[in-house]
Amino acid sequence: MRSGFKQGAALLVVLAVAAGLWLAFFPGAGQMLARWGIGAEPSAAGASQAAGKAAGAAKPPAGAAAGGRGGRGPRVATVVVKPAGTEILNSRVSALGTASAQSAVTVLPKGSGQVTAVLIGSGAKVAAGQVIATLDNQSQQIAFDKAQAAYADAQRSLVRNAALVKSKAVAESQSQAVQLAATVAELNLRTASQDLEDRSILAPIDGVVGILDITPGVEVTPQTVIARIEDASVLRVDFWLPERLSGAVAQGALAQMVAVARPQDVLSGRVVAVDNQIDSASGTFRVQAALDNSAGSLRPGMALTVSLEFVGESFVTVDPLSVQWGSDGAYVWRVKDNKVEKAQLRIVQRNTESVLVAGDLAAGDSVVTEGLDGLKPGAEVKIFGAPDPEPEAASKAGGKPAAAAAAAAGN
Repeated sequence: MRSGFKQGAALLVVLAVAAGLWLAFFPGAGQMLARWGIGAEPSAAGASQAAGKAAGAAKPPAGAAAGGRGGRGPRVATVVVKPAGTEILNSRVSALGTASAQSAVTVLPKGSGQVTAVLIGSGAKVAAGQVIATLDNQSQQIAFDKAQAAYADAQRSLVRNAALVKSKAVAESQSQAVQLAATVAELNLRTASQDLEDRSILAPIDGVVGILDITPGVEVTPQTVIARIEDASVLRVDFWLPERLSGAVAQGALAQMVAVARPQDVLSGRVVAVDNQIDSASGTFRVQAALDNSAGSLRPGMALTVSLEFVGESFVTVDPLSVQWGSDGAYVWRVKDNKVEKAQLRIVQRNTESVLVAGDLAAGDSVVTEGLDGLKPGAEVKIFGAPDPEPEAASKAGGKPAAAAAAAAGN
């Protein structure tokens, strides 16, 4: 019994709330109740006042768009803009390079034989033409002595022949044979002398000898490495740059270098060579710089960071937040005369605080960075922080500001 009473009371409360809502929000609810005989007829004054309110509600407020929904004009989005800037692309470029000696040779013997002496040690400084090792030369010495004796005899025959020719006591053909024999003897002597000299292994350049792997008594051939000599007083540093910089790097350009193993030292060098072709596989080209190393603090094979400075190409920059992507690629929203329009772009380089672009955008253009949602080409926007242009526009048109118009309507 008690449960039924509670349910009935709850039902009455729900019906009362529903009736109140219907009466409050349903147009003409009071008139319908009056026709049903519920409640009092509205007084003439009340009816007149209600009619006045209805008429006022039907009249659109001043300045409202005629076609606006509920008497309101189209929505104007508020956006944050930032002017496009400019930046020089890669005014400083860095690349990792490898050092090598300006001159480096691998010394090989000119013949086979046994090493009889090694006249230098590993790491020694040598001069061009200095003997660094010798091979056994007994056979070559004998051949040289024979050639020298034959040459001396040929020279004596040549002197006798000259006297006979002068006295016309010898035929011309015999005289020519003597001269030919003297020439052959001279050539044989030169050959024997060269063979004997080749048993001494000489340093072809000035430089420093590397670690030696030969000792006296070792048998060598013309393919055996005797020593490696390098002139590292000047280092050549090879590095590679992207192809877009191929026209910007020239011989003589200043290059700053820092050895990876010695980051505390900043060294200065010069570009001495630029390759004449681009590597199609990597899209890079080779550059070579020279670095003075007379102090000997660096070694060939070390890695160095090379930095070049040059006047690069200027590009327009935008805020990274402003870049949008569509079916046609990247674009930004540009504000012009309080309306937005698309500006198609090509991304050149992305940095932490800016994006370098090329395309339909100029430095100083107002680019939307916030409030991007829902923007459409030609849509009117309001720039955040900009003064409201409405009062100024109304005064120029000869009209009254909105506040003044409202005050006049109240009077």
